Amino acid sequence: MKKQWNYVEKDGNPKEPGTYWVTLIYPEWKDNKKTGRLLAEVDTRYFADLDKNPELKGWIMDSEPENGLVWTEECGSAAEEKVHAWMPMDNIEIADLPEGVESRNFESMEV
Repeated sequence: MKKQWNYVEKDGNPKEPGTYWVTLIYPEWKDNKKTGRLLAEVDTRYFADLDKNPELKGWIMDSEPENGLVWTEECGSAAEEKVHAWMPMDNIEIADLPEGVESRNFESMEV
């Protein structure tokens, strides 16, 4: 069965922390001014529980509350960026690799 997008305005945010595929929508900026166009892209975001992990407060996306379940980002939100839709990242697997390329599975990676 094909995974389906969940829309924040219609379906709400996820109920559990975790990493999700997201569709982000944000305004286009040129010369420090909004152009009036909206742009979208697919990316990943971590949905964090700040009540259990308050150390993640520095990573929350713009316009998110400072407690409870919130969307985080890795390198700064584009101005006024919002999560439009999300879907779970169940069963992530590395793609098929060419002969001679060794997989470094997530389980074997040292942090």
